[in-house]
Amino acid sequence: MAEYKDYYKILGVSKNATDAEIKKAFKTAARKYHPDLHPESEKAAMTEKFKDVNEAYAVLSDKQKRTIYDQVGQTGYQDYARGGGARSAGRGRSSYGGNPFGGGYQQYSGGNGNTYYNFSSNGGGNFGGADFSDFFQSIFGGLGGMGGFGGMQGNPFGGGAGGASQRSGDVEAELALNLEDAHRGGQMQLTLPNGRNVTVKLPAGVGEGKRIKLKGYGNRTQRGNGDLYLVIKIRPHLTYRLEGDDLHTQVTLMPWTAALGGTIFVPTLDGPVQVKVPAGTHNGKKLKLSGKGLNAKGSLYVTLNIDVPRSLTKEQKDLFAKLADIS
Repeated sequence: MAEYKDYYKILGVSKNATDAEIKKAFKTAARKYHPDLHPESEKAAMTEKFKDVNEAYAVLSDKQKRTIYDQVGQTGYQDYARGGGARSAGRGRSSYGGNPFGGGYQQYSGGNGNTYYNFSSNGGGNFGGADFSDFFQSIFGGLGGMGGFGGMQGNPFGGGAGGASQRSGDVEAELALNLEDAHRGGQMQLTLPNGRNVTVKLPAGVGEGKRIKLKGYGNRTQRGNGDLYLVIKIRPHLTYRLEGDDLHTQVTLMPWTAALGGTIFVPTLDGPVQVKVPAGTHNGKKLKLSGKGLNAKGSLYVTLNIDVPRSLTKEQKDLFAKLADIS
């Protein structure tokens, strides 16, 4: 489990600090810890402090992230992280833009006279930006522009799933997206193998298999350019399993919360939310959070798994022993 980071302490402000106070504190701390203002022997340590300062400001200067961070708090974080948090396949990166075709492409000639393209990405969609800590990832995952588009892979030749032909000039290709990016939607810039640039507008909650038509971006023919069809592919995710518009995840529950009931934090694509657990909850119980799936039509199904502490204090052992005696 990642260590809790006190962003207020890192910037040296109170929890009631105003936006102006946070901004002023950030500027002061950034100057204090900037690696270039320190001797070589201190650069490594200052670099880590400088990253913490930037991360703290990224959260506290963003109203949505600050609200989520305050809701979770240091006390709630331990139980939240024990349940997996908003796990992500990799560290966050600043996102939209970039060139999923950046790795180049190879062209083959098939025996039937068709041309086949195999597109490769430039590293899985990391297009620059600062690294964020595992603590940040455990709470926010890809929320708020982390992640990034990438991974165009290919089959834009003759045929294709839509029945387009080489003669018509239509082309079909697969566009792999992170789950968070598919959920948010937005615009992305692509540079096609032929050098043409295009802006693709993805609707929020775009699903697996959705086809997006880019008119005039296909192969050139005697009648003009054909169309390019992008077929959406959602990458596997560490926290969620996608079924249509619905998401499935698991959250760990401590035995006392299962027995007595209480409030837990559940990771969603919009950040963690508080959920009430009824008293007497059994292992494997499922909760349904409507509207928390890939889009407003989808739901998030949460399976509760009861965890047994791996180590107990003497007081906890005595309490469990007493419970065993009276049960």
